[in-house]
Amino acid sequence: MSSSAPKTGFHTVEEALRDEALAKFFDDVAALKVTPTTGGVNNVVQYVETPAGDRYILRVYNNGNKSEKVRFEHEILGQLSTQTLSFEVPKTLPSKSGRPHELLSSGAEACVFHVIPGSLAKTTSPEEVGRATGELCSAMASVTMPPNMTPPIAPYFELFKVHHAIGGDAEIFYKEVASNPEFNKCRESIDFLVGEIRKIEAKLAEYLKEGLPMQMIHGDLHYDNVMVVGDDVSGLLDFEFCAYDWRAMELAVALSKYVSEDEPLPLVERFVSGYCQKGVLTESEIAAIPDLINLRIFSNAVYFTGRAIAGEDTLESLTSRAGAYAKRVRWVNANRDALANCIRTKMAALVAA
Repeated sequence: MSSSAPKTGFHTVEEALRDEALAKFFDDVAALKVTPTTGGVNNVVQYVETPAGDRYILRVYNNGNKSEKVRFEHEILGQLSTQTLSFEVPKTLPSKSGRPHELLSSGAEACVFHVIPGSLAKTTSPEEVGRATGELCSAMASVTMPPNMTPPIAPYFELFKVHHAIGGDAEIFYKEVASNPEFNKCRESIDFLVGEIRKIEAKLAEYLKEGLPMQMIHGDLHYDNVMVVGDDVSGLLDFEFCAYDWRAMELAVALSKYVSEDEPLPLVERFVSGYCQKGVLTESEIAAIPDLINLRIFSNAVYFTGRAIAGEDTLESLTSRAGAYAKRVRWVNANRDALANCIRTKMAALVAA
């Protein structure tokens, strides 16, 4: 594991590289006011303010210099920008060369986004957040990628391809968890998660046989990637994990955050009420949702392990979350019927209406 991995959740970038990025988009870099954000688990993300008072977000990608991921993300954003949506999606400030993103001397990509007004939704307005999630899921169904642009992000059911350092080899993950002493600070939780991951591997094969509907999805849409103004959703953020995947994963990812709360079920019910107004699910998808929520959590565990192996982050990104992840999985396992029945009831009510 690289000792130069950035501190969890507070990725920084050398001023020279930051200024190189800014110079691709702005004429007078010295006149800009640059301040850190509180976000940016995966990338360097900073506010930029011009002398005229215009505010933007600078993103320097920390994704292992995978430019194909950035191109894929921006192709999807470009297509969504042509659709009529009730919320904003990230809009880029073109570089001085007219491109949505630019390659830096370090091999990293950088872009500048317009600021979407509002604050993070968190657990506020779950029905409105659910409605926007369903709306986006339906909009993503019409996104079609150019023939020469294949999805660089593996679908969730290819669990061990979630990070290039794991590369589809489950044993790399299992060996790292078993042998790395840093996991000892969360040993009970991580061993529980590993046991559950082994169980779901067989279930994934069954779901693949069922042929759950597939389409392009956001892949990381949860309440920390939703902006609201009052009770209205103003924008959806962070499209860098878009993939061609099971459609139901969009709902599962969103619910995976709510199940971490002290009283998840009321939040789940309100979110699903909104989602069902704009999104579609089959009975097979509804029945799979509890396992798919857990799959999202397991994917996070594998992903953060891969990032640590690659030196893109410290293992603290996982060890600090492992207890919470285990708590979520235990809650889902204990409330499988309640989750599925909630979705069935909300969908049936809309059909009847």
